[in-house]
Amino acid sequence: MGRAKTGMGNNTWTKSESKSETSRDAQREAKRRAVLQAGARLFNDRGYEQTSLEEIAAALKITKRTIYYYVQSKEDILFGCHQLGLEFLGATMAQSQDETLPVLERITLLIRGYCEWVSSDLGATIAMVREHSLSAERRNILRASKAEVDFQLRALIAAGVAEGSLRACDPKLATAAIFGALNWIPHWNRVEDPVPHIEIAEQYLQLILTGMLPRA
Repeated sequence: MGRAKTGMGNNTWTKSESKSETSRDAQREAKRRAVLQAGARLFNDRGYEQTSLEEIAAALKITKRTIYYYVQSKEDILFGCHQLGLEFLGATMAQSQDETLPVLERITLLIRGYCEWVSSDLGATIAMVREHSLSAERRNILRASKAEVDFQLRALIAAGVAEGSLRACDPKLATAAIFGALNWIPHWNRVEDPVPHIEIAEQYLQLILTGMLPRA
């Protein structure tokens, strides 16, 4: 019986230790995300090259030395911003892949979600910070992720044209025009009184779909 009690005690200690480690990991990840968010805001407002790690640390009221506990470099922050932002965009893409929904509804979901994403600090970094700021390996990873979104919208437009819900067009050119307009949003809307992304999405959708729907 004594050994049984000892075993239970060890299991309890192991579970407690595991919970403690999980809590520490969660706290560290939350602080890392705070570093990325602060970096994204400053990169978008001041420019990547013009922003230093000291300024990011000052925005968070921590020391530059503390930042190195969460990231290795300024480029690491930029790449982390892209990765974190693409996590949100991934959820939007998953919604638009639901084949039980009409094609036009799936296109609408993707455009609305992209508009919300590119209006956020993290999403705006992809539109506002040039790719050459990243290493070649990381540029390739980013381009592959962006290509997935591009190809998904192309496929949806092609499906709409095939079924007749959209007028005949080149899906590649139509997609380039749509993302060109969406990616320009943070360039003109980072002002003191920005237009809400919901309003932008509705206006853009009206313009886009009006131009792509079949003529009566």
